[in-house]
Parts: sequence; structure tokens; C-alpha cells
Amino acid sequence: MEERFERQARNEALMRTVNDQRAALDERADWAAPEQQFEFQCECGKTSGCEGSVMMTLAEYERVRRQRDRFAVVPGHEAGEIEYVVEQDERYAIVDKRDEVEHLV
Repeated sequence: MEERFERQARNEALMRTVNDQRAALDERADWAAPEQQFEFQCECGKTSGCEGSVMMTLAEYERVRRQRDRFAVVPGHEAGEIEYVVEQDERYAIVDKRDEVEHLV
């Protein structure tokens, strides 16, 4: 496995940690309606740094987290070498890690 792919997978895992903390804070906001969308950092893991964001409800975000190797990214930020798209709409794409890098996340 190329070092840059490993680095990218680790960056994605770091962004997921940030988003998990953000989701935990948003979840405590009892004023939020189920359809309320929150801004999450793109989890694409681009080594040059991505400042993109995706809008998701807490339920959508939790659905992504049910599988530890899935990430929410801005549409078009997929890295075909290490992941594939399992779901996409105009707000976000959900990617699943390929077997070769799954152990890194």
C-alpha cells in the first residue's frame, strides 16, 4: 500500500473524530428538529487539506457511523484508489473503504 494512501486514510479517520465530537454536541441541543441539518467537515482526507463541508441531519450522520469504514465527503471528493461511493445526493457522498486500507480506519 502506498504511503500516501495510508496517510489519506488516517486523515479521514481524524476528520471523523472531529465530526463525532461535533455530532455529540449537536445531539445535546434539544431544540433541534429531526430534519435539522448540521454542518460537518468533509472527511475526504486530502493531504493538502480540505475545507469543504457537508450538511447532514444527525440521523444521516449516525447512519454513516454504523460502519466504521464509511465516511461522509463532499460529492466529487472520493478517492477511487482507496474507497467507493455507496450513496450520494446533492449534499454529500458516503464512501466505503476498500479492503486494503480498511484496517487503517
